[in-house]
Amino acid sequence: MDEEELDDRLVALRARVQSKLEHSGNEKAIRQKAAEEELVVEAHELDKAVEKATVRFQAKIDELDQSDKSRILTLAASLILIGSILGMASGALILNGNPDDLLSSALFERADRVDVTGIALEAEDGNGVENVTVQLLNVDTDEIIAEMATDENGYFRFENILSTVMTLHVEADGYITVERDFMPEEAGIKPVTMTPGEGLRVEEGVVEDEGWDLGLAVGLSTAVGVFTVLTALVGFQAAVEVRRAKYYRRTQYLAGIALFSRGLIIFGPFLILVGMIFLVISKDQFSCLLYTSPSPRDATLSRMPSSA
Repeated sequence: MDEEELDDRLVALRARVQSKLEHSGNEKAIRQKAAEEELVVEAHELDKAVEKATVRFQAKIDELDQSDKSRILTLAASLILIGSILGMASGALILNGNPDDLLSSALFERADRVDVTGIALEAEDGNGVENVTVQLLNVDTDEIIAEMATDENGYFRFENILSTVMTLHVEADGYITVERDFMPEEAGIKPVTMTPGEGLRVEEGVVEDEGWDLGLAVGLSTAVGVFTVLTALVGFQAAVEVRRAKYYRRTQYLAGIALFSRGLIIFGPFLILVGMIFLVISKDQFSCLLYTSPSPRDATLSRMPSSA
């Protein structure tokens, strides 16, 4: 083999080796590029999966929160409704009650016996007059019922006096005697003015107060009963508005009016008040926080895509 043939073979061998090296490098680059693209695809899919899981988790949390607030709203409606029912029952009892019972109640009952207090004042300087004789007389027979003298400040006090019309007789040396018909009351009687001189001064008496008659009692009872029933009906409407969850402010106003239904005195208003507190806690469940303005919740719901 001559030198030229050997050189040709060496050149051919180098060319084959170089070709194989280039081919191997290309395959390596292709495999590396494919691996990088696969990693990019996997990372992108992983990001999408994480984002989807996050959205689902947040939706579950929101759903749980909305569910809790919805239950609070239902409880508020129930409390307001129960309080209004108690108010309606109280109004019905008032309307069906006996006015005689109302007249005999503590609101209109006059005490049988009271303590009578008063003061005797000097006409010129307004100071109390001491040792003035004060008598309570029977208005028909002038019989003395009770008698005493004023203290150093001009005060007098009769205890356990029958609450009926009688005559107050006040006299002292050097002063005009004063007589006045009056009805003993716990509030006392107006001051007696002692004027220097002699004789008798009869002041305008107070006629006996007959108190409330049956007609006035019936009118008052009916008015209270009707008012109680009307406010209870407003409470029913408030409970309906809570279930609608549309106008928050209007619902609170209606529930506030229902407080005046006074179911079982304070128990019904207490239930309604607790219901109003629950309304404050869950007020974002309402479509409108005012009468006509939409709440931020409306705007959020309007931007959400439909499930279809």
